[in-house]
Amino acid sequence: MFKPTGNSQIDRLNVIVLMLAKRLEAGFAVLSTGEQCYVALASNRVDLLDAIGYTIPEALARLGDEWTQALVSSWQYAGNPAKYELADPP
Repeated sequence: MFKPTGNSQIDRLNVIVLMLAKRLEAGFAVLSTGEQCYVALASNRVDLLDAIGYTIPEALARLGDEWTQALVSSWQYAGNPAKYELADPP
């Protein structure tokens, strides 16, 4: 499971990541571009990056250091988010 950050915005995005990893509709289109990059990367959905016209390096650059660190801190030991039940988020 992802590690909660204490940042309500990032933690909310991490819940969306779980839904997107299972290919469920999670309101991706209404997120900001930076949020879309975050959830696409964290959910291992390169197709979503392609849909918004970003490559992985471009998405990481868009996130910047703070959000990239939040992504890594949240997910580095979590494994594939597609394996979690949706009831699991903290």
